[in-house]
Amino acid sequence: MQRRLNLITALLVLGQTIGRGMPDRPYDEHRERYSSSTVGLLKLLELELQFIENLKNYTDLLSAKANTLQDLIDSVDRGTEKTLAEREKYVSNPLNAFGLMRRTHQDWPKWHHYINTTVGRVELQALDDILGKAPDSQDMKEALIGMNRIERTYALEAKDLAKGRLLDKQYDIQLSIRDCLSLGQHKFQEGDFFRASMWYRMAIKHQPEPNAEELNTILGDPLKDLKLNYAKATIIHGLSTGNLSLSIQNVAELLNQTDDDISREMAAFEPSPTPYEIGCRGLFPKRTKLVCRYNFTTTPFLRLAPLKMEEVNHDPYIVLYHEVLYDREIEELKKQSKNMINGFSEPQQENKIREIIARHAWWWEQTTTRARIYQRITDITGFQLFVQEELNVANYGLGTIFGPHYDYTPENYDIGWFMGGPLGTILFYAGDLQQGGATIFPSINITVSPRKGSALLWFNLYDDGEPDPRTLHSSCPVIEGDRWTLTKWVHLVPQMFILPCQPRKVSQRV
Repeated sequence: MQRRLNLITALLVLGQTIGRGMPDRPYDEHRERYSSSTVGLLKLLELELQFIENLKNYTDLLSAKANTLQDLIDSVDRGTEKTLAEREKYVSNPLNAFGLMRRTHQDWPKWHHYINTTVGRVELQALDDILGKAPDSQDMKEALIGMNRIERTYALEAKDLAKGRLLDKQYDIQLSIRDCLSLGQHKFQEGDFFRASMWYRMAIKHQPEPNAEELNTILGDPLKDLKLNYAKATIIHGLSTGNLSLSIQNVAELLNQTDDDISREMAAFEPSPTPYEIGCRGLFPKRTKLVCRYNFTTTPFLRLAPLKMEEVNHDPYIVLYHEVLYDREIEELKKQSKNMINGFSEPQQENKIREIIARHAWWWEQTTTRARIYQRITDITGFQLFVQEELNVANYGLGTIFGPHYDYTPENYDIGWFMGGPLGTILFYAGDLQQGGATIFPSINITVSPRKGSALLWFNLYDDGEPDPRTLHSSCPVIEGDRWTLTKWVHLVPQMFILPCQPRKVSQRV
């Protein structure tokens, strides 16, 4: 208890020193955003651990100073001389009188200086430095966007998320009242009044925080105008959907309904899920006439060590290879995180803030591991690769995705690839994923659930070399796990003699 009180005291002091609403740094799109990758989030967690460690040290110094001052108080507190006669008797003794004169003349100025001396200057400077590395407003915005994407993509509800339930799995986690409030405010600003209302509702029904009065002095009162905002969001949603019953009830009546009932009533007017959302939820129809088998024909080496291959689709050709990337290779590719930069899905435009889809790096360094992976790609595809060709390593973060896109070069966006467009794509999964993170092809109703060490291969072009629009694909947001990918685009020109162009199949002609 004493430790907690000391910590609150320290926070109150810090509120006057480092907590004066530091302005955002100028926006720099090349600056790492913590929310965009688990690598970044690990850095942020380490930063918080440093913050807490410095805060503990600072609290200990404050506590030691308070104890020293308490010793002073105890030594001179004249609680026994309460009446005027008792005080006169005290000062009439020359020993007491001299001690009083000396203390007030010699000791008081020193105590005054001690009181005004700032303790923990080193810790305060460290806290200032750490605060300078905290996420900026754009990073926070993208974290909110990521949470919203997870919630909407998988049709998750605020009442479950707030209590740590993700799909069918319960976690030992609960969002704080301030977490719920922040999510509600973001959704209100984005015009999603249904979900804003539900998050405000979760904040209202949240258990009070320990030491709420002291925390509110530092962080602000989360309950201020909360019921008013809940009523606003609910009424606006009711009016916009024609559900007038939501617009005429007062807050007390709304809160008396169960979370399930109010959620069901408000969600009645939600739009139907998109093909992307259906795919991420694993609701595409199950495909038939597909087999799993060993591939021992692509290269002579496979006669000795065939690869496990699972057919995903026949036309366009999509297959999943299992156990083709090993832990020691994954450890080496993750070392590329030191070279990672922000990855964007669109070209740079003046005065536009682009959304980061992941952190990524181009793996150019020639190593034996990289050479083995290249040889394995040849064993999988039968294509000739050059060691100078690029490999892309990517790491995704909080709700980040690579939205629906094609891997081939659109006619209206000339990159000038002298090696030709990407004939095929091979996507290695290098992270552990328990929930979410699938790769989907929404145009042909295919969902591929990633498994660490597997690799997905598909062709982006028709047999005649023209782009195949059916290969539109996307990643789904991760719910639990760490999404690492290693991607190789097999370009057309180097394979012209291995897989020459030929007339398109009748089934592929429009």
